[in-house]
Amino acid sequence: MLDELESYLADPVNLHSYAFFETKLIEMIYEYFSDLPFQEQLPFMLEHMNLYDHTEQSLIYDLLGLSQLRTYIKKAEASFQLAKALSLLLNIPGWTGLIDHHLILTYLRFMKPEKAFPLLEECKREFHNAGAHRRLLNLKFNQAHCFMKLGLFNEADQIYLNLIQTYDQVDTERFVAMVYSNYSWSKLLQKKYAEAINLAQTAVQLKTNFEDVYITLSYSFYKLGESEKALSVIDDFRAQERTDPRSKMVMKFLEVLESYLLKDKVYFECLANQLLPLIPEWKDLEVDLLVYQMLIDYYKAEQNKHELCGVQEKMIKFLLKE
Repeated sequence: MLDELESYLADPVNLHSYAFFETKLIEMIYEYFSDLPFQEQLPFMLEHMNLYDHTEQSLIYDLLGLSQLRTYIKKAEASFQLAKALSLLLNIPGWTGLIDHHLILTYLRFMKPEKAFPLLEECKREFHNAGAHRRLLNLKFNQAHCFMKLGLFNEADQIYLNLIQTYDQVDTERFVAMVYSNYSWSKLLQKKYAEAINLAQTAVQLKTNFEDVYITLSYSFYKLGESEKALSVIDDFRAQERTDPRSKMVMKFLEVLESYLLKDKVYFECLANQLLPLIPEWKDLEVDLLVYQMLIDYYKAEQNKHELCGVQEKMIKFLLKE
């Protein structure tokens, strides 16, 4: 119906009508659900926030938070908190729960699982009361993600396994591919490399869009002593020519691993030391320890005790900071 609305608004008489602002809001919602760059509308919406009621204001702040979350801006938490404060003035079933779900995603993105954990039950209750069964399934997936980041691997793996067994409740392969991707990452963190590879390969067959699965595959092959397969995975990812920020960071890690496997000493040291300062901004990639371990293995092989002690000291500081 947007074409009909645009036709109405083409008349200069209606240009500054209430319908104009409502249409802008509808356009932004449409763009968000169509995976279009909806955030381009946000400055205009925020500038005219006083023209919207509490329901719409809450929605706009929620969309602002989603935009910030996509681009790793830490202010996303504050935006969702504003949206939640406004939602408490409303009586819309499931709306506060949805904002809480977005807060959970934010805390997991910025590696604060301890802040996400208390929201899980409250969010579950909201979705259950609203009859939002699909969202309950997504919440269950993120509960497993939260458990994994808290180091509760048995609990996380049990949920992933249950979701794989019951995924037919969802009519898309995208969801189950996402489950396999995260389940494989859980196995990688537990150093169960063969299991991680099997799960990650299934995710790739299901056409996952999750970039991190290529870290799982290449690093697991490397740890199992299958360097050629690891290099082949890196080539496969490079051939995809992904340009989004997360994919670029994944590629930086893969280049470090590649140079290590090819025994390109100078290039490896250079790339590894360039990557480490960038990682704090991408905490949820969780490749810090993988890079440190490669550096430790490298300096041990080189019998370079001076550099080895320096890397070990940095690794200890990192672990203490965590």
